[in-house]
Amino acid sequence: MKITGLEIGEYRQFKNIKFDFTYPEGHAKAGQPLDKVCFIGQSGTGKTTLLNVIADFFRLIIGYPFYPRGVVQYLDQVDFSYTKQLSDTIENYETVNVRIPLDNTVNIYELVKPDFANRYSEIIERAESIDKLCIYIKDNVAREANAFLLDQTSTPKTFSDFIKTESQIDKEKLEKEQLIDDIAQSQIINLGDLQSLNIWQYLLKDINDYDDQAKELALKIIYSGNGSSETKKIEELIKWKSTTKSPKTELAEKCLNPILDKLFLEVDTDVTVSNTPIAIRTKRGIKIDSSKLSTGTRQLLSTAISIFKFNTDNSVILFDEPERSLFPDIQRELIGHYTSLAPTAQFFFATHSPIIASAFEPCERFILYFDENGEVKFHNGVAPEGDDPNDILSEDFGLEELMLPKGLEAYERYRNLGVEIRNEKDPKRKDELIVERAQLGDLYKF
Repeated sequence: MKITGLEIGEYRQFKNIKFDFTYPEGHAKAGQPLDKVCFIGQSGTGKTTLLNVIADFFRLIIGYPFYPRGVVQYLDQVDFSYTKQLSDTIENYETVNVRIPLDNTVNIYELVKPDFANRYSEIIERAESIDKLCIYIKDNVAREANAFLLDQTSTPKTFSDFIKTESQIDKEKLEKEQLIDDIAQSQIINLGDLQSLNIWQYLLKDINDYDDQAKELALKIIYSGNGSSETKKIEELIKWKSTTKSPKTELAEKCLNPILDKLFLEVDTDVTVSNTPIAIRTKRGIKIDSSKLSTGTRQLLSTAISIFKFNTDNSVILFDEPERSLFPDIQRELIGHYTSLAPTAQFFFATHSPIIASAFEPCERFILYFDENGEVKFHNGVAPEGDDPNDILSEDFGLEELMLPKGLEAYERYRNLGVEIRNEKDPKRKDELIVERAQLGDLYKF
């Protein structure tokens, strides 16, 4: 399922605004839903709000027929359109318009009108068939990296932890497995709300299971004593390692190392027994204390792992501020890397970075701005995909001057010096002016 349009009657800073998320006439994919969308624009124009509106739409579809009032109280002012695929060929789509009819009849919940299920039974059925309908990656997702970077056995112990009965331990294990299974069944995933530990346990379950099995085999060697029994256990461990590929290796090779390489880092896949699901080392093999990793590195790990590990076939992925805490050279690679990890998903990015925006086609860029009445409007991009970010700022945002006041003063001085040099009669003074102008030109690249 892919979103092809969004129309908001009146909500917060939006009033009578309509977005068309399809490729325009003349494009090779004309009429098809956009593969990726970039919301960028002035602060306060509602980039994150648009992501929230899309997320709430999916919550409503999955949660039919009752919804918490705070989640959907505004959706009767919002129209969505989506595509249903009529055949196996990606070109054959039909657009369906959806309006959510609400009855404000109870204090805590909104009740969708009874005819909703009949009118939109197909979209409900279609949504229920998608494993992960919507994945929302929020701007503070980097704070969740401890769930896979730190030793998961080092949590503080209380006295009661040491006197648990076997039945209590089994009960806790079952409860943990149930929470992980709940994530497996969830169609809408939120990352970055600091309540996602179960999500990471689900995503890294194969790695944790592999590590647990490795620990078990290693312990058998330790307790077997010397002699033939020990040799047999060692051979068993070697055989197991040679026939059982570590899921951590696949994650490193296909997901993390290609982007970590820009930071001269890589996943440490050589550790046989570990309590840490993901360990990082330098390209020279020096292990890095996970607590010392930068916010940008944590952001990369948290986002790439979640996109790669979830089943994103026909998913919609909402991504707020992908550029957060990342140097421009990494930003240049981000969109291509993320979309390669989920090739059949539709992405919606909210960003402040012209470098991120340059990775999108003009029709995929939605530049938000305030009009003279303070209402949010938008226009599509002008600069071509991959263009210089400065051209994005000048052509898409209409910024005539990209330099700060001090730079503008220097440029004005540079121009005036040209006139002074031409008019100066004293050779010595003229040489001084020429030197000053040359120095300004070298400093500012005039």
